[in-house]
This record gives sequence, structure tokens and C-alpha cells, in this order.
Amino acid sequence: MDVIGFGFRPTEEELVDYYLRHRLLGDDPQVHVIPDIDLCEVEPWDVPSMLLAESAVPFDLPEWFFFSPVDFKYSNSKRINRTTKCGFWKPTGKDREIRRSDSNTLIAKKKTLVYYKGRVPRGEKSNFVIHEYHAVTFHESQRTFVLCRLMKKPGGTTEVGGDEGESSRIMVSGYENQSIAGGIPSVS
Repeated sequence: MDVIGFGFRPTEEELVDYYLRHRLLGDDPQVHVIPDIDLCEVEPWDVPSMLLAESAVPFDLPEWFFFSPVDFKYSNSKRINRTTKCGFWKPTGKDREIRRSDSNTLIAKKKTLVYYKGRVPRGEKSNFVIHEYHAVTFHESQRTFVLCRLMKKPGGTTEVGGDEGESSRIMVSGYENQSIAGGIPSVS
């Protein structure tokens, strides 16, 4: 097996069960290798340069990870604010469940969002997509952050459909040493 390189390539279970859980608990300084960025305060095209300056993790382009505080649209609402100065994040598709592999216990929900430039309802679809991971094993008052995986799809617009998985490679992963094995079909 030829290893092409090392990088930050955690599984969804690792993202939630290790990084997001410990970020919400505030009990492990290692999770701070992923920085905090308020999704509403920055445009998606500004995130890569911000992460290069702030992050201790060399992310594989075009994919970046960060924690974002949960910002509710209204003080008595459960609707999350996802607007920026230049546009908005629109949820698309159904939420997906993230389960523990050993016990099949539900640990998170994954939401897929597409960035639109402009304002509702005339926004123009961009090629930026975010997967937001929401921990469900915590009480609502403790869910102060979500983990975001920002991706820039090739081309001018993003076609969203199916799951955005890596179909042509296997992820070999440990919490500390993640690497990618190339040229081997993945097992689903």
C-alpha cells in the first residue's frame, strides 16, 4: 500500500466523538488545534487564509475544519443564524445521523449547507459547502459549538446530492496519526 501523505483526515465519528465532544466539555487542550471561527462573521472564501494563519493543523485543500459558536436568530428561537455580510448558508437535503461504530449509538446529526451570495430569495449558489456536526448527546444548553467542515467544490456552482464521501480512497485513521492510502477502493 502506497501512502501518499499525511494529513488531518478524521472520520465523522472521530470528529464528533473526540473533537466536538471535548470542545463542548472543555477538558482537552488538544482539540484547540481546530480554531474557533464565527460562521456569521466571515465569508467562506476568507476562511482558508484565516485557518492557515491560526491553525496548527495543515488541512488538505480544499477542505477546512473549524468550530463555530451556535448563534440563534432570535433570543427565544431555535433557528440558527447563518447569514453573513455577503450572503447566507442554506440547509439542503436531510440531516444525517452519525453513529458510534461499536454500539450504533446516535452521537450527532450532520447538516449540509450550501453558501449563496446575495440575499434570500435571489441568492446565487456558490461552490462552498459546509457539513455542520451537531452533538446530540449533550443538553441543549451545552451545545454551544458546532464542528464545521468547509469544502470548496470544483467549478462555478455546487451540485449537492448524495453523500460527499471519498469514494476512491480508504481513510486510515487514528486520533493522532491520520493518513490517506491512495488508489484503493473504499469499503462502504
